[in-house]
Amino acid sequence: MNLKQLQFVVNVAETSSFSRAAELSFATQPTLSNAISQLEEELGGRLFNRTTRKVELTSFGEYMLPRIQEVLHNRDELVKAAESYHNPSHKILRIGFSPLVDMQRLDQVLAPFRQAHPDVTLFFKECFIDDLSQRLSREQIDIQIVPENEGGDGESSCVFYRDNLYYLPALNDEPAASRLSFEMADLPATPIILTGGGCGLNDALANMMKAQGVKLNPYAGQAMTYKVIEDWASLGIGAGILPSAKISPDNRALHPLFVKQNEPAAFSYYWIWRAERSLPEHVAAFIDYVQTTVPALVKGMVDRKVDEQVG
Repeated sequence: MNLKQLQFVVNVAETSSFSRAAELSFATQPTLSNAISQLEEELGGRLFNRTTRKVELTSFGEYMLPRIQEVLHNRDELVKAAESYHNPSHKILRIGFSPLVDMQRLDQVLAPFRQAHPDVTLFFKECFIDDLSQRLSREQIDIQIVPENEGGDGESSCVFYRDNLYYLPALNDEPAASRLSFEMADLPATPIILTGGGCGLNDALANMMKAQGVKLNPYAGQAMTYKVIEDWASLGIGAGILPSAKISPDNRALHPLFVKQNEPAAFSYYWIWRAERSLPEHVAAFIDYVQTTVPALVKGMVDRKVDEQVG
């Protein structure tokens, strides 16, 4: 197994084409195909279903792809760390975040900082909650973004944004589908489809429901992605609850979720950083930025969204 094989897999998954992936990889198609076949043999399963019309990931491929991407991301992180050591003037800002974070919103609030600090390289790291906490304590990231967590000992935090939750009824739940909205205490008995737990969705939902005196009723199985939660709900396997940023734009089978009347249920996302250690100047500047500038940017986004809905 080598990194080139892993990159081939990612390129095929992103393009759904062996020929296009070969072009992106500056390799011949036979070279790419043979490399992936060798990797599949080593891993013990097919990563792709190949037909004359399309190429798509197998269920094993869907399971392995995030892990392959993680290995490649760690390679990039290693290279950046070496650059930082050999060239201390090379400024790197390492931002870790849960898969639940709205990447589009994050990119929008980072734009002014990028413009003001063109000499700072932003390095993103998406990983599970426990991994983020360990990386922050080991100083492998400078700041993290997580849902429903205000930081622990030796950490400082501030709110980034809130994202409203929506209930996705199971296909065969006709009474639920006919309603406009739901309160947590009035949800149907349909089991809620959850993920493996590392992203923070399960704990955040359970804690929110517990605060309202409601017990979370989880579906026995677990979804690998938020899209799978949508798909399973559309097939009648169970219901889903997701923040708006993680729901497909074309999904119309969703209902606003409320804690109680006129109080939308929402996840709050926090910036968290180590408080007791001295920070490089560019990291300190960013932490000041997230506390002083980002709140106004987020408010502007919310105000524009409200205006669009009213208009």
